[in-house]
Amino acid sequence: MIQERISAVIIKNKKVLLVTGYDESFYWTPGGKIKSNENHKSSLARELKEELSIKLTDMNPYLIYKSINEITKKKQKVHCYLIKYSEKIKPKKEITRILWYSKKDFEKGIPKISKGIEKHLMPKLIQDNII
Repeated sequence: MIQERISAVIIKNKKVLLVTGYDESFYWTPGGKIKSNENHKSSLARELKEELSIKLTDMNPYLIYKSINEITKKKQKVHCYLIKYSEKIKPKKEITRILWYSKKDFEKGIPKISKGIEKHLMPKLIQDNII
């Protein structure tokens, strides 16, 4: 069975927020596994509170793609939402660093980002002139 993942696409000044942790060498969007008793909104609200100490105030569907999770090596279906939030971003739990990632960063390929984001999310954000 394919794992379902929820992803927050947070935009500021034409940059997207990416996070990393677990001593990994790449960045990804905030979010995580959708628990069986959760809908997308409750899952994303929980993940944002746990990872970044922020409160979800609005979410709009943006993109759905399939990829391989580079940590678990399992297939996943990623539901990306453009979100708005309140409160100041403060990384916690497994998140050790955050990064506001630009189109120029993507074109240079530095720092490394997850393959799903590289192949699906970033091209769409650029195509839609969001970043």
